[in-house]
Amino acid sequence: MKEIFSKAAGKLISIATGEKIGEELEDITSEIEFVKSFRPDMVFRAGEKIFHIEIQAQQDKDLPKRMLIYSLAIKEKFGQKPVRIILFVGKGNPPPSFFRDKFTIHRFKVVDMKKIDPDEFIESDKPEEVIVGILAGKFKDKSKIIKKVKERIVEIVKDEKEIAKYIDSISFLAGLFDIEIKVKPMPIEVDIRKTFLYKWGREEGIKEGIKEGERRGLVKGLKEGEQRGIVKGKRDGLKEAILLGAQIKFGRSKIKELKTLLEKVDDLNHLKKIKRKIIEAKTWDDFVKVFRNHNKRA
Repeated sequence: MKEIFSKAAGKLISIATGEKIGEELEDITSEIEFVKSFRPDMVFRAGEKIFHIEIQAQQDKDLPKRMLIYSLAIKEKFGQKPVRIILFVGKGNPPPSFFRDKFTIHRFKVVDMKKIDPDEFIESDKPEEVIVGILAGKFKDKSKIIKKVKERIVEIVKDEKEIAKYIDSISFLAGLFDIEIKVKPMPIEVDIRKTFLYKWGREEGIKEGIKEGERRGLVKGLKEGEQRGIVKGKRDGLKEAILLGAQIKFGRSKIKELKTLLEKVDDLNHLKKIKRKIIEAKTWDDFVKVFRNHNKRA
C-alpha cells in the first residue's frame, strides 16, 4: 500500500493540507535513529518543506504518540519539523488529530479517506492516483468506485502489460473490501492470468504438464498442466492477498505464523473464507479461529 500511495503522494498532500505541490517530490523515506530506530511509512521533501505520511487501516491508540516521536526524530535527522499527515483508510472513526499529555499537545492532520470524493483521484491522468481512488468514498459504494477505476485505467493506459500491472494493484486494494475483480467487462480484454498473482502458478503448471506429456502425449499433458497451473495460480493469488491484507490489519509480526497456517490450506473456497475473515475479524485471535474450525472439520 505504501508503494501505491507513494506514487500519488503529491495529490494526497494537497488534499490533506490545501497546499498545491509545484515541485517534484523527493522520496527521503528511511530508517531514523532516535534513541532507537523508527521506520515512518513515507517521508518526502518538496522545496523547503518536509512531509511525513502515515497510513492507518484500523484504530491504533498508540499512533498519536508515535506521531510526536516521528516528528522529533525527523526534525533531528533533517533539521526541520515535518508537515504531519495520517491517511485513515479503515472503517469507523479515524484517530484524533492530536496527542496530548500533561505537558504538551501535538497536532497533525488526519484525512479520513471515506470523506474524500473518489473522483478527486479517478479523474487524474496518473494511473497511480486513479488507483488510490479505490480507498476514497463510502464503503457501500466500493463496487461502483472500483468499476470506475478499472474503466479509467483502460482509458488512460494503452499497453496491455501495463494494464495487467495496474490490475494487480486494483485487485489487492479491492481485496481489502472483499470485492472480487472481474476483468471481462472492461472495454478491452485483459487476461487476468497475466498478472503476477496468476502467472507464476500457470507457468509452474505448464512445466508439470510437459513432464507428464512425455508419458501421456505432449499436447494432452500441456492442456492438463495448464489447467492445474490456473488452479494453482488462483490458490497462490488468494494466499498472497491474505498475507498482504493481514500484514496491513495485524502487522508484520504475524506474517510468519500466518504463512505456516496457510501451508496447510489448499481448498479454494476455504481460502476465500479466510480472506473475508480478515475484514470481519476484530483481533488476531478472532481471525485465526477460521483455521482451527477448518482443521476440526477436516
